[in-house]
Amino acid sequence: MGPQIRAARIALGWEPRHLAQRAKVPQTVVLRAESSPGEPAVTIAQLNALMQALRAGGASFPAVGPDQNASGDQP
Repeated sequence: MGPQIRAARIALGWEPRHLAQRAKVPQTVVLRAESSPGEPAVTIAQLNALMQALRAGGASFPAVGPDQNASGDQP
């Protein structure tokens, strides 16, 4: 999930500081979330704030169902 967050932020042309401001979280949360190869090492509330800010900016993420993993691949 971390690489997807980073890719979405870059696609929007945002610096980590801008995403942090939009999500109302410290910039360290953005950097920690983006550096995680799997599930970000942030709270669920922080992750939701990041995702909501990115979506509000125009980013989209594929839905993850119970039979898919975070990359959208089936097991």
